[in-house]
Amino acid sequence: MDLEIMKQENFKKQFKKGLLELGILKLLTESDHYGYSIIKEINTRSNNTLDLRDGTLYPILYRLEDQKIIESYWETQEGRGKPRKYYKITEIGKERYVNMLEDFNLVTGGINSIINQ
Repeated sequence: MDLEIMKQENFKKQFKKGLLELGILKLLTESDHYGYSIIKEINTRSNNTLDLRDGTLYPILYRLEDQKIIESYWETQEGRGKPRKYYKITEIGKERYVNMLEDFNLVTGGINSIINQ
């Protein structure tokens, strides 16, 4: 693979990785979600530009849970015998989301100013 293509792919990967946490927290401010519903919503809302997969999602969820930013619980839906693990945002997580969103808006505003001049 061409070195320039590798550099571009690495930038895109790191950039997306940083935005996924913000997107996940946004979803959880709206409602509780289970893993597959997070993947589906992120991919749908991003027009598949983020292309979230379970191998990327679950390490993020586990880290956020360890940091007390989200909590999980099990729930069995009516008519389904198999319980699902749901995630919900904590008060600490809501504060984290607001701070991350402010930082995101500040940085993207600055970058847009640079690019659009």
